[in-house]
Amino acid sequence: MAGKAVKSIQELGELLKCGDKVDAESNSHVWDAFNRIFKVSMKSSQMTIPKSFEAKLTRWFHLPGDVNEEESIKRAEFQTIVRVFDRWTCNQTCFNAARALKPLNNGEAKTPHSVEFPPGTTVPGCDFCSPLDYTAADLWGRLDNESGLTASNVAKYDALHSMVVFKEHSPSHWNKRKLHDMLDLCTEWFEITHRNHPQAIYPILNWNCRARAGASQHHGHSHMLLAENFHYGQWERLQQAAKMYSLEYPEFNYFDDLVSAHRNLRLAKTFGGACVFTHLAPYCGYEFKVISWNFDDDFKLAINEAVEALIHKFGSECFNLCIHFPPFCNGQLRKSAPVEEIKNSYLETGDVPMPFMAHLVDRGGVKSSSSDVCGMRIYGSAIVNEDPFSIAQQLGWLV
Repeated sequence: MAGKAVKSIQELGELLKCGDKVDAESNSHVWDAFNRIFKVSMKSSQMTIPKSFEAKLTRWFHLPGDVNEEESIKRAEFQTIVRVFDRWTCNQTCFNAARALKPLNNGEAKTPHSVEFPPGTTVPGCDFCSPLDYTAADLWGRLDNESGLTASNVAKYDALHSMVVFKEHSPSHWNKRKLHDMLDLCTEWFEITHRNHPQAIYPILNWNCRARAGASQHHGHSHMLLAENFHYGQWERLQQAAKMYSLEYPEFNYFDDLVSAHRNLRLAKTFGGACVFTHLAPYCGYEFKVISWNFDDDFKLAINEAVEALIHKFGSECFNLCIHFPPFCNGQLRKSAPVEEIKNSYLETGDVPMPFMAHLVDRGGVKSSSSDVCGMRIYGSAIVNEDPFSIAQQLGWLV
C-alpha cells in the first residue's frame, strides 16, 4: 500500500478530519475508490466530571495497563468520535471506542461473548423446536439433504416464503458443509417455486441466528423468499445507489469500488472472484459484506469465512446473515460467466450491473438484556464500538 498504512478508524479520521478527500497524488491509486464513495469526519468532545462521579468512572472506564485512576477518568472526559458516511447508500456509522466501556444494566462483563451448546441441548428462555416439529411443507413437497430440510413457514413474511431447517439443533456447530447444503436447498426451492409462479423472480435468503437476532425458535433455520413485481427494499436501495453512482462516474461500478476501497485499506480477503470485508460503515460492531459477480464456490467460501469468524473468532452467539440474489434470468439464477460478460448483459438492457451480496452482522449474546437497536440507529446513524481495522487485524488481514 502506498503511503502510510492506516491501522485504526481513528487514524482514518485523522486523515480526513473534515470530510475532505485523501490526497490521491501522494498515495497513487489507493484512495481513488475510497474517495468516490466515502466521507469521513472526526470530532472530539469534553465533559466536566463531578468529583462525586469519579469513583464510578474509574471502575467503568478502567483498562488493563492503566497505571493510575486518572487514566480512566481522562478516557471518559475526552472522547473522539469518527463518522464514516457512504454518500451513495447513505449508510453512516459513528465510531466511539469509549462506548464499549459503558455500564450495562444487567452487570454483564464487557468481553467478547462465547458460549457453546452441545447438540440436543436448549437454552433457558428459548423455545426448543426439533426439525420434526416443522410439519408444514410447500404445496410442491419437501426438499431434503444431509444438513437440512425445507418447511413452509406458518407465519409468512410474504406469499412465497419457505425455510431451511437445520438437522443439528445448535446453530453454533457450524462448518462449510452446512453452508453448502443450506444454499443448495435454498436455490433448488427458488427454481421449483419460480416454475410454479413464473412472475416471481426476486430471491432473498435470511438467517436470523437465535432470538436476539430475530428468530422465534432457537433451533437453526433460515428463510427464503421469492417476490413478484420488484425486489425487496434494501436490494432496491442498493440498486438505486449503484445507478446514481454510474451517472456520476460512468467508467466505474459502485460495487467494484466498494471492494477496492476496503481491499486497499487491507480490510478484506479475496477468494478467487469473491471478496469478504469488514465494513467501514457497519450497522453493528462486527459486520461483514461479501460481494461476488458469480454464485459459485468462491462466493460460498467467502461467506463461510465470515460466519466462522463471527462464531469462532469473535464468539458471536446471535447474528444475521442475508444474501441478496439478482433477479432470475431465463427461469433460473444467473449462471456463472466472465465478469465483463455479466456487466455487458446489464448494459445492453440499459440497467446497472448488480452482483450477488451477503450481509452478516453480530447481534450480541443470548443473555444480554441491552437492546442493540435504538431510535438513533433506526432514524439517525449506527453507533458502533468496534474498530473495523482491529477486526481485520485479529483475522490476519491487516498485516
